[in-house]
Amino acid sequence: MHGPQLYKVVDIPGKGRSLVAGVNIVQGQRVLCEQPLFTCSLSWTAYKDFETHLASTIASLPTKVQETFFALHNANPGKEYPLVARFLTNCIPCQDRTEAAVYATACLINHSCQANGYGHWNFGARVETVHATQDIQAGAEILFDYVSGQTYDIRQEKLKRLWGISCSCVLCSLPVDEIQKSDARRRRIETLFDESGNMQSVIDQPEQCLEKCGQLMKLIQDEYAGGSEHLVMSAQAIDTAYRICTTHSDLASAGVLQERSYGLRLMCEGSDSPLVKQMKSAIEYKHEETPMDAMRSFCKWYSKRGDEPRLLKYMEMCNS
Repeated sequence: MHGPQLYKVVDIPGKGRSLVAGVNIVQGQRVLCEQPLFTCSLSWTAYKDFETHLASTIASLPTKVQETFFALHNANPGKEYPLVARFLTNCIPCQDRTEAAVYATACLINHSCQANGYGHWNFGARVETVHATQDIQAGAEILFDYVSGQTYDIRQEKLKRLWGISCSCVLCSLPVDEIQKSDARRRRIETLFDESGNMQSVIDQPEQCLEKCGQLMKLIQDEYAGGSEHLVMSAQAIDTAYRICTTHSDLASAGVLQERSYGLRLMCEGSDSPLVKQMKSAIEYKHEETPMDAMRSFCKWYSKRGDEPRLLKYMEMCNS
């Protein structure tokens, strides 16, 4: 089942047009695959020039597409540059964040700091896909996290400034002491990402870097369990660990990690994602011995795919 049967557009008081599940949706299921109304570069430095460019772009679109764009919410009405305001209210960044797109349906998905949906720009097909990152019951709202990874004060300020939102989700409604603990976990997660990916540390201290990846996985579970960022950040942490293992020629550990990351990204991006397809090909590739393998065999942590993983234990001891 796909398309309109999976979701409904409904009016929610205080939110306007929103997306809700039309049926029970399971984790990893694709909810939406949508072509943009149009895309636009985010490289403009002057709003006046940006407004002029948008006016020209929109004027070139079919009338129905123009009407769809102007029916989208504008969080900053009355501003000097109304087209820029409406575009920035609704645009969703593309892969490299130098370009953004607006959509008839995906732009109706509202915010929660504990989102149940994840939007991904498939740069190969040039479409936005939305996947359920947890089971969603029929009638429940489908939600994105607009400000992933941010602490409470930063989330609230950014949401208010850019979208006119005062978030009162479960996470933002916690008692003050619990919010402080959540903020501390988020700051620690950011630090661990930086430390575990530091190239000099990866070369000199792979065991410690993998231990930090393990700490990352535990903190991500504690902080984001049930939200879309749990899957996304877990995949990023595993990718960091994968790079550490490949740097030290522990191909057995790298293979295990690659399969874990593939499973998470498959749930978030779908089997037609260029990255997911690339990862699948790498997993299925039947490696043949080369002279390079003989050179790698002198590495302290060298292993072949199918061998007993060697470095992986340092990551997993943090979660035992």
